[in-house]
Amino acid sequence: MTKRITVPYFSIWIKFFSPVFFAGGLSLAGFGLYVWGTIAVLLGVIILTTKYVTEIDLKDKKYNDYLFFLGLSLNKDSKTFRSLDRIVITRGDYAQTLNTRIQSRQLNWRDYTGTLLLDNDTLDLLTNTSKKELLVGLKEFSDFLKVGVEDRTTNQYFWIDMSRVSKNS
Repeated sequence: MTKRITVPYFSIWIKFFSPVFFAGGLSLAGFGLYVWGTIAVLLGVIILTTKYVTEIDLKDKKYNDYLFFLGLSLNKDSKTFRSLDRIVITRGDYAQTLNTRIQSRQLNWRDYTGTLLLDNDTLDLLTNTSKKELLVGLKEFSDFLKVGVEDRTTNQYFWIDMSRVSKNS
């Protein structure tokens, strides 16, 4: 039993504007700027085809994690495992200060990561700024792997009932 789960590399908003690159590239080629037209079309193709891929094979007990880019597998991470433990959700809090001559501004944000705990290793499955959207994405992993999901974003760790998670909730 093998499961292949793909996650787009670029956000939906960037993908929404990718036809502009195609149209712009064709327009540039129409004006005789073939090099710039080719670059614009290639940029549109890259935006539409680049994605993260996680393949987990429960029969052979191995996983492949890579970036799929124009038909190529980049940064391929392939390992074997003996057993799956659980999926853990953790929170990351970040801050960055932007300094200009006039003012200083601090940006604060947080994200949530779902990590699969294996024998002596971990595999980051998904990262999202919305915990609810992360849970919807992790449901597919949890159902396939038949493992529980533990929330470690608060001081009191607790198990999440994934049967209650749906796209509409």
